Amino acid sequence: MSVTDSHPLAPLLDEIQYHPGRSFVHQVDSDQWKELGIQKKDRLLLEFRPLKDLDLALILHQGQSLLTRFRHHPKPHFLPPSPSPSIPENDAVLQGVVTCLVRMM
Repeated sequence: MSVTDSHPLAPLLDEIQYHPGRSFVHQVDSDQWKELGIQKKDRLLLEFRPLKDLDLALILHQGQSLLTRFRHHPKPHFLPPSPSPSIPENDAVLQGVVTCLVRMM
């Protein structure tokens, strides 16, 4: 048994497949999101649902997946890790809203 397999949620995460309108798992493959508290090799459980203020969201912007914080005021926009500027909501494709972070120890 590997360390990854010993996580209590690992069997559940392995069973979750991508289904539009439902949930899916995204494996983080970069350290670029550490200011959001997310490390390389973490797994994020995402779902498709309407955005709320301060949601952590995975978006597609100019062909690149970005993990961002959604802000509703003054206009709906996404905040990627600095120093990147904010992205208007209508300039990105929502990939999913993060509902759970699973860190493999």
